[in-house]
Amino acid sequence: MFDDELQRDEHKKISKEIEIIRRPFVGIVSGYHELGYRVLGPELDEKAGSVEIEGRLMVSPKLVWTPSEMQKTFGEIFEDEELMDTNLVGRVFAFPKVVSGNYDVTSEHLKIKRHEWSPDTLIEKVIEEMTRCEITDTAVVKTPDVRFYPVAVQRFIYDILKDEFS
Repeated sequence: MFDDELQRDEHKKISKEIEIIRRPFVGIVSGYHELGYRVLGPELDEKAGSVEIEGRLMVSPKLVWTPSEMQKTFGEIFEDEELMDTNLVGRVFAFPKVVSGNYDVTSEHLKIKRHEWSPDTLIEKVIEEMTRCEITDTAVVKTPDVRFYPVAVQRFIYDILKDEFS
């Protein structure tokens, strides 16, 4: 997953500094649903302001099983050995990346916006907006480095699952 030890150390440092400012109030429901998140942090050039990454997670119902307990492979379980690798080990999740510093990215499930405010001011404004608009299904996550926003989203997911399965 990491190219070198330096990346691994930076990942650990960032993970420790990520802070869940606000959790969704609606909680986990049993069927398919969406949970929103807003990851907020400083622009790469600290004097430039802050960045807001807004997205939504698609959450499936609880599904926990291991093929070894059923003495079958993934290919046998999904009844499609041509498309489904019989020795499925993992999956890859990709996140959009923008190379230039002057950007606004928007898709159906992801928006990246730059702001001139400091990260602390941005947090205040986002919390105020969410309270005013009664947005209850969205988390606010503060990160020290927005380049690692997938780590912040992972931390948000971990936080929810820790409570749900404990």
